[in-house]
Amino acid sequence: MEIRSLRPDDLEQAWELDRESFHVPEENRSHFLAWQDPACFVGAFEGGRLVALSGVHELGQFFGGRAVPMGGIHSVSVAPHRRGEGLGPQVLRACLEAMRERGQVLSTLFPATAQLYRKLGWELAGATIWRTIELRDLEGLPRPEGVTVRPAESGDEPGRRIGYRRMAQGINGFLDRSEHWWKGERCAPAGDSAFVAEDAEGEPVGYLAYRQRDGEYTGVGGDFQLVCRDFVWTTRAAALALLRLLGSWASQAERVFLRSGPEDPLLLVLPDQPFRPLAELRWMSRVVAAPEAVAARGFPPGLELTLRFELSDAQISSNTGAWTLVVEKGEGRLEPGGSGSLRLEIGAFSALYTGWATPATLMRAGLLAGGTDAERAALGAAFAGPTPWMLDEF
Repeated sequence: MEIRSLRPDDLEQAWELDRESFHVPEENRSHFLAWQDPACFVGAFEGGRLVALSGVHELGQFFGGRAVPMGGIHSVSVAPHRRGEGLGPQVLRACLEAMRERGQVLSTLFPATAQLYRKLGWELAGATIWRTIELRDLEGLPRPEGVTVRPAESGDEPGRRIGYRRMAQGINGFLDRSEHWWKGERCAPAGDSAFVAEDAEGEPVGYLAYRQRDGEYTGVGGDFQLVCRDFVWTTRAAALALLRLLGSWASQAERVFLRSGPEDPLLLVLPDQPFRPLAELRWMSRVVAAPEAVAARGFPPGLELTLRFELSDAQISSNTGAWTLVVEKGEGRLEPGGSGSLRLEIGAFSALYTGWATPATLMRAGLLAGGTDAERAALGAAFAGPTPWMLDEF
């Protein structure tokens, strides 16, 4: 068995394995072959045949207002006749090593099953929630002053990216979308409708991209619904203007589907609570390089603490050992050494790192042990924040 990065002439095999494993429509083939970088895949080959695969998107993810270099695991697949032989963990371990070499200090994925990834150090770390809003609840929203909405044009792309980044920096878990991601994943394909909201000075303050979907082609709609691919707003007026545009479809469609978070700030804009949950997707994260991950994210500017703990990582030995966490002036660092009774494994530390789990929650779940009440409270304060979520899936 040969475990290695893919080469350009391996990409066709990667497409076939991905298509079979995830029931991907054949019409996606050209996009896969054109967009995917073979060097960002690890495969297991037997006699030249690809039998297991895992890909890594080169992305970033915002925590504490800073973009942390992140590898987004995707397309983890094993040929049906070779499943249950441990090939999935083998290619994932190779991906971890590749991420360390590339400086991707964090890894995030959307799991089909949590057990496989949990054994390798990933843990639940955030959510992406599909919700619906009845369009009748949006058509009567007040018209905001000082904002106009117009169809998006090709020249709007830089403004859309700036607006997204301005919003993303304030939400733990949002992607720092790479150039490759914008061009390959977030570009508006044929069939999408896109609109830009501008303030009185003509500056973009929000944008919206949605698609009309027939029920027979999607699991999220009825006979005719709207599905948002992107909804970005940086002011209250922008949110209202774009929601009113969606509401203008109320005479022809019943509802709009959009990605949301556990505590979506749109609830502070809407006069009522019209959100209806449809599906919750829990994503998992893993700290790949603990000192570098702590140094990369932001921390509360007014918080100062020094805390010692023991960390264990069965896959990456350099993460294992005694560490001292120092937080001051909005920055953090992990220094080797120190002694303390607080103990946790890499999965628990990863859930803590994103702000998804508190020390009290981890302790109840048996994933954190030791420490005093004051030490656990300090650890929680360092990583505290609203439940992380993101607009993207991969």
